[in-house]
Amino acid sequence: MNLGLKKEKGRRYSGNNLGLHCHCAEDKEHFLELLRRAKAENVGLLIVNNYKSLKLYSKVLPTLTNEELKEFERIKMLPSIEMPGAFKYTNLDGQTYNIETHILGYGVDLGKEQLLEEFTALKYKSLNQEEELQRLIAIGHKIGLNFNDEDCYLDPSDDNRKFAGRAFTQGLMKYMDDNFCKEGEENKNKLPFELRSNWRAFQNRCVKDLNSPFYLDVAMLNPDVTEVIDLIHRMGGRAYLAHPSSYFAKVGTKSDIKKAFDNTIKFTRDFMIVFSPKVNPGCHIDGVEVYHPSYLGNMEVTSEIKEIAKAHKLSTSGGTDIHVDKTLGQHETVASDSLGGRIKKSKLGNFRFMRRKSKSLVALKEMVLNMLKKPEEPEFE
Repeated sequence: MNLGLKKEKGRRYSGNNLGLHCHCAEDKEHFLELLRRAKAENVGLLIVNNYKSLKLYSKVLPTLTNEELKEFERIKMLPSIEMPGAFKYTNLDGQTYNIETHILGYGVDLGKEQLLEEFTALKYKSLNQEEELQRLIAIGHKIGLNFNDEDCYLDPSDDNRKFAGRAFTQGLMKYMDDNFCKEGEENKNKLPFELRSNWRAFQNRCVKDLNSPFYLDVAMLNPDVTEVIDLIHRMGGRAYLAHPSSYFAKVGTKSDIKKAFDNTIKFTRDFMIVFSPKVNPGCHIDGVEVYHPSYLGNMEVTSEIKEIAKAHKLSTSGGTDIHVDKTLGQHETVASDSLGGRIKKSKLGNFRFMRRKSKSLVALKEMVLNMLKKPEEPEFE
């Protein structure tokens, strides 16, 4: 099928910058917003890694008109996903627990979407958001936070209140100074200072933090990470360990923050002991995300993670983890890394796979339209 647009030329990117870790609400309005931001930032390769879903590629992208495709013809994309899985880790304090570890699946086959959907339906459990909200409210009262219960409510139509953690923090903002640390303040009975402006991080900074009063073992809702890596490979993709720096809350004293970064390095090494291609060719990781806002510009840790990747002959990636939805901030960026620089091909190792498999929006739309003509055969058992 020819959409009447100029055929794509080779595999060179017109844009110098890369957006390799993005999320986007699965509707045309937000997809166009993401594309506009990518174009404004001179992004040549844009990758949306939505959680457990390929619908942005298979359902939303085909709705773009010829005029819209023409506007963004310089941008290439690579169908990808992000999948959580449970990994057992023993931290530097000797505590053993499950971490909800995220795996980026780059370059998965859109023809395997049914396999993804069947796996997701079978392997993942859902957290009851109303029950979780009541749990958070009870803990909030117990540690002395100042808020009214009625200000903490769920609203599925509002991304600010769609999830329990977001709804809870929205209720706390009415009394900001009572509930959030001031800059430089240390108080375990208040929320970290950075949540004043980044309340969406509550899940990572509190619920997933073993030392937080709000901790919950959310990893129990996920399959073992081994199954996730295997799924991505079965879908024809490459499995990358996502943001290892995000699994440890970098709050508190300088010593606490240093320990969080030290745990990041230990976690990555421990993960590679299990999933390095050298030791586990049957179920291995293919790369590591070494640029992400959660590194907080710590070049020492970033360099250490890059060295670990190099030692195991792994590819590297990086992204801003931008979420284009109703909660999008004005200053969120597609391609600026945590140091304020740009994520470029020259910063990454073994980039040929992404370059080879990426396609223009025109080519992806044609692919999806052709796929719709053929019935898909289920493959998951």
